[in-house]
Amino acid sequence: MKKFLTAIILLFLLFIITACSEEDSFSIDNVTIDARIAEDGVMHVREVFTYTFNGSYEGMTRSIESDVSNFNAYLTENNDPTISTESLDSLTTEEEDGAFKIYSDSTDETKQVMYSYQVEGSVKKYADVAELEYAFFDESNETDLNNVEISIHTPARNVTDATHYFLHEDKTGKITAMENGIHYTNSVLNAGETSMIRYIFPAERLGAMELDKDKMMEEEILAEERELAERGENLQANMEKVVPILWLLLGAVIVATIFLLIVHPNRYRGERSVDGLLRTLEKTDPLFVKYLNGYLQLPNESFIAALFSLKQRGVISLEEVPSELKEKDSTFRFTWIKKDAAIDMADTYLRNWIFTEKDKHGNYFLLETLLDNEEESDEVKKEKAEEFQSNFDKWSGLVMGRESFQDLRNPFKGFPFFSIPLVISSFGLFYYFTTIDILSPTEQWVLPAIVGVLAVVSLLFNRNKFVLAGYYFITLLITAIGFTLTNAVILTLIFYFLSLMALLIVPAYYWRKDIRRLKYAIKTGHASFKNKRYPIGSDPNKIERRLEYAIILGAGESYGEQCGKVDDVAQLKAYYPLLNNPVYATTAFSTSNLALYTVVVQSSSSTTTTSSTGGGGAGAF
Repeated sequence: MKKFLTAIILLFLLFIITACSEEDSFSIDNVTIDARIAEDGVMHVREVFTYTFNGSYEGMTRSIESDVSNFNAYLTENNDPTISTESLDSLTTEEEDGAFKIYSDSTDETKQVMYSYQVEGSVKKYADVAELEYAFFDESNETDLNNVEISIHTPARNVTDATHYFLHEDKTGKITAMENGIHYTNSVLNAGETSMIRYIFPAERLGAMELDKDKMMEEEILAEERELAERGENLQANMEKVVPILWLLLGAVIVATIFLLIVHPNRYRGERSVDGLLRTLEKTDPLFVKYLNGYLQLPNESFIAALFSLKQRGVISLEEVPSELKEKDSTFRFTWIKKDAAIDMADTYLRNWIFTEKDKHGNYFLLETLLDNEEESDEVKKEKAEEFQSNFDKWSGLVMGRESFQDLRNPFKGFPFFSIPLVISSFGLFYYFTTIDILSPTEQWVLPAIVGVLAVVSLLFNRNKFVLAGYYFITLLITAIGFTLTNAVILTLIFYFLSLMALLIVPAYYWRKDIRRLKYAIKTGHASFKNKRYPIGSDPNKIERRLEYAIILGAGESYGEQCGKVDDVAQLKAYYPLLNNPVYATTAFSTSNLALYTVVVQSSSSTTTTSSTGGGGAGAF
């Protein structure tokens, strides 16, 4: 037995080893970059990448998030990017949105590829100094880069002014001065990491370049860097100061949320008798049930609920008839039988919109005329869909204008006392982080400005959950991306998330007492339909009405199956069409199967912008 188990384990390990060995992979073993800034401010870049391929590849990729021109690629056997390209084999390249594909078939081999290109707009010239703030690789890079060397040269001029250089967002790289430039090295620049180089040198070296700003900037730049360095030294201590406050805020949010949910007037505290609740449901207009169950919205299939409403009022009749579109198939016919019925503007509009056919029995329409017909052309479908949507929008507007659909909720006075302090606290934390984290001067005012505007809007619309959700989502996103991920920032993200969840959970409004009972009845009825525990009874009229409510609540198929198992129901088919075949009927009206003509507009737009501060990555395909 032991030998058998050992053999199984060995076979399993052999399978894993074989699978791993067959997996295609590649690595970038060396990156050598030589960037030379010309007197006109254009940066001429040469790069040599050493790739090792395990498996078969069509080529390499290089993305550059800058204003790039004259991108070329060559095969080389030399790691020196300054050599002449005249004798090198040129490779085919293809550019799309700043990402370049370099075609060169590779199979289980190591090869060196040189890229050459020019970058414009990344060098700024002031009255006293010039500045390059640039990243050759940033968080968009998906490949580890080994043994990275970057040399940046300025035009050789006989000047004695000192230069300055700084490395941002890069904890493993090193930067040193060299003649007419700087030299960056890093043994491993991990995927997703940014290496931002800021290089300050005398403006006199750019004799052929116009001034970007006629202002002395050296002292201002150095002051910025001193402030950033000071922030970096004190970052951890400043972050720890806010941790106790964050724990207090987290506890306060949890306690306040639980308290508000307990005392909230929206909580149903009335009778919970299932029979009584189901009777309440069955006495309510089907369209109103659909409206409440749809969170005060009327989806496209809501006209079915309106038809059931008219049927229950005896205004229209329903019968199953042969299909006019598909042989040996059937559909449902709705006929307007009560011409002198007391109807409002919404019902009148529905009659004029849908009941367009007429025979000796009166105005009628077939359900299949509103369903998507696969045999029709796209143009016909589009025309019908636009007509349907236009009529539906006008009709649903009239429905929601009914007096019985108004003033169903009242504002919960306690909600602003919950949402306003949370918004103020969240913005206060965000602003605090902008004052202590390592951010550029632009980020120090842009980020609070963006979040501050959203906070003001959220305070003005303190009951609007869409506004609050947008504010917290953007604040969460900027905090996660923009700030150093310390314990304090992690706790802050948790605080933002809990605040958002609490504001979404605690209702900003509460329903009228009668509506609260009806909503609880709808919830109970839906659960009973879904779990096949809703009573069927012996009254065929009541059974068919119950089927209608099941359809409206999206549980028609479950209740149809329940009814289909009762022998007495099948005998009622002559007078009650929904009972002829309950499963078929409820399936036909089910929202998941009701393929109405709808207008689907798909649009996509993409804009591509280049960054003067560079960025990008390298890979293979």
